[in-house]
Amino acid sequence: MIEYDDIIKDSPFLANHLITLIKTHDFFINKHIKKETEILPSQYYMLLFLYYEMGTNQSDIAKACLMDRSGVSRAFKDFEEKGLITREVDENNKRAYKITLTQKGIETSEFLIEKEKEWDDMICEQLDISRDDLLELLTKISLKSLEFNRNQF
Repeated sequence: MIEYDDIIKDSPFLANHLITLIKTHDFFINKHIKKETEILPSQYYMLLFLYYEMGTNQSDIAKACLMDRSGVSRAFKDFEEKGLITREVDENNKRAYKITLTQKGIETSEFLIEKEKEWDDMICEQLDISRDDLLELLTKISLKSLEFNRNQF
């Protein structure tokens, strides 16, 4: 019987390796999200985006997280009920809200960021490349992929 490890070892395609990284990462981070936070896995990227872009509006968050505004609005209603965010009317656009994390939202985000670092360290611990160099290489690959798609489509 062929094992998944063998398929990965023999795969000549970057995508197979990237999919494996994504799937194993999601398994790891979702376990911590479900057991140790009040958010849903589908809300993870919105929460972290808010952590790094405090005071942004729902439209920008929807764009950044590749979601529609109604989905973001539902998630933020849930965040608000759980005490993770506050919403204030944007003075420049009365129809929009500026979203900020509460202390509880910040603590939840920082907990998840620590889990991200834990995963990164575990992945990088036996490589012949530093985490920073690997991140730089992956950034170049990702930007090249975006450029390729923009030029082709």
